[in-house]
Amino acid sequence: MIYVTIKVDQAKAEEIRDFYKAKEITDKPYEYFLVSHCGITIHAYKNRKEIYSIVFSGPEASKEEALQFSKTLTIKEIDENKPKQKDAYYQGWEDLSYQIGSDEVGVGDFFGPLIVAASFVEPKDIPFLENLKINDSKKMDDNYILEVGPKLKKSIKNYIIMVSANKLSNLEEKSFKLHKVMAKCHNLSQQGLIEKYGISEETIVYIDQFEPEANYRKLVGDEIVSNPLYFRTKGESYFPSVAVASVLARYTFLKQWEEMEKVLGCSIPKGASSQVDKTFSLIKKQVGNEVVDKYVKRFFRNYRED
Repeated sequence: MIYVTIKVDQAKAEEIRDFYKAKEITDKPYEYFLVSHCGITIHAYKNRKEIYSIVFSGPEASKEEALQFSKTLTIKEIDENKPKQKDAYYQGWEDLSYQIGSDEVGVGDFFGPLIVAASFVEPKDIPFLENLKINDSKKMDDNYILEVGPKLKKSIKNYIIMVSANKLSNLEEKSFKLHKVMAKCHNLSQQGLIEKYGISEETIVYIDQFEPEANYRKLVGDEIVSNPLYFRTKGESYFPSVAVASVLARYTFLKQWEEMEKVLGCSIPKGASSQVDKTFSLIKKQVGNEVVDKYVKRFFRNYRED
């Protein structure tokens, strides 16, 4: 199977859509059209900068089909005789082009910090990510995340933001709600990544959606990155950059958790269950409120001073 991608402007994209007499997709903001022609699938995507990616997939003839519209091709060839090696399209990823993704960990845990990670994935990174079987960190064993985390940090451009439980609690007391902190941290991680590596402002940013876009923009305010933004729930299942960010955030969270357990002297369950309540009570008796309060989100219902 051949995947051939060309980049065109809006006028050229309209010309290609008219050529295939394809119907414009209106219910998905970053898809333009999808059509089959002579055994070739043509799928067009767009971003907010009106840059269009047209993907021709199918037999060898896909190259010739794409060459009708552009002489600059990006080609990915999949060996169909190796079905066990799932390619990125089969895996569910919808975009293999240059992209930024961000995701967070720690929102539902009474103990521990909030971690937000952003990653920049390039087409050349896809085989590496497939080889490591990178996907949603929630579906990956923590031991495996601890194993692959350092490899990802070394090989994939990334930027990580951490906010301690104590800082989150202090912000909450000042009416700086958790979702606002999350939105700000997503933006800060994206901004840090873009500035650190000089990434183009045309590069699309995929965000694992926790707020509708309008709310997110309102929460971030004027500091929001100028790049095109695309929000998707369970974004790690669709975009490799979000998948990488998900794993890196989880890896960082797990390393912080290890350090916290060393300081507090016991194994601590994750989440906010009744078992967490029992552990919190036990730790308070052992080290006192002043110590343990630095590691818990005091605005959770689990928190008790007594």
